[in-house]
Amino acid sequence: MLDAEIPALSRSSVTRQVLGMQQLAPNGVSEHWLLGTCGDIHWHLVADALGQDSLNFRAADGRPLYAAFRATRLEQARTGPLLGEDLRIHSGIAAAGLSQIGSQHILRRHGRKIGTLLMLSTFVTHDETGSNRRIVRARPARPCRLPEAGPELIALERRARDISRRFRTRRMPLDRAKRIEPSYTLDFNAVGLLYFPSFSRIAESTAATRRPIRRREMIYMGNVDPGEAVHVRRSGAEVLIARTDGRIIAISVEDRLRAA
Repeated sequence: MLDAEIPALSRSSVTRQVLGMQQLAPNGVSEHWLLGTCGDIHWHLVADALGQDSLNFRAADGRPLYAAFRATRLEQARTGPLLGEDLRIHSGIAAAGLSQIGSQHILRRHGRKIGTLLMLSTFVTHDETGSNRRIVRARPARPCRLPEAGPELIALERRARDISRRFRTRRMPLDRAKRIEPSYTLDFNAVGLLYFPSFSRIAESTAATRRPIRRREMIYMGNVDPGEAVHVRRSGAEVLIARTDGRIIAISVEDRLRAA
C-alpha cells in the first residue's frame, strides 16, 4: 500500500505542513492529528465536487447532512525524528460504491513516502429523535460526480460492508470489557457526534504495548449520545467498541511495527 500512487482523480490537493508538537507523537506522525486533518481535507474535496464553498451539506428537503466516515485504513513506515520536518499530503477523492466517497492521502517527507491513509464516507443525518443512535443515510441536494475509485478503496469498501453485515446483529459481552466515558468537550465534534478520531484513541487506550501502529483499519458502525459510556474489548489484533447495550459500533484491526 505504501507504494500506491494517487490515481488521476477529478478532485485532488496537496497540503504542506511543518511538523510540530501538535502533529507528532513520540513515535512519528500523530494518528489523531492525521485523521482529523485528512478528514478535513476529505470534506473540502467533497464540497468542491458538489460545487459549493461551504461545508454545510444539505439534503433536498433542507435537512443538514454530515459526511460521516464508514472506514479508514492507515499505514505508516518507520521514520526517524520528524520535529520541524516538512510534510506533504497528496490527496484525491473518487466514488467508492453506492452513495459513498473515498479518499486517498499519501504522506511524503523529502519526496519519500512515509504513509498512506484511505477513507470512506457516506452522507448521513439524524432522524426525528435527534439521537446519535438513530443516524440514517441520506443524499445531498446537489449531484456529486466523480470517477470510480481504484482497487484499494474498493477493497476497503467491500471489507467494511462485509464486517458491518457480520456484526450488525451481534452483541458484545460487557463483563470483561473496559468501560470508557468519552469526554463531551474533547471527543465529540461540532454536530454532537462522537468524532471518528476518538474511536482510534479509545481503541488505543487498551493497548498493552508502546510500539507504534504500522497499520490500523477501523470500521465505524454506529455512534453514541453525549454522556453515554462505551465498552472496549481487545482480542489480539482486533478491538471491539460497543455501546452500553452491547451493540458494536466500531471495529479496529491493527498491526504494529516491531521494536527497532
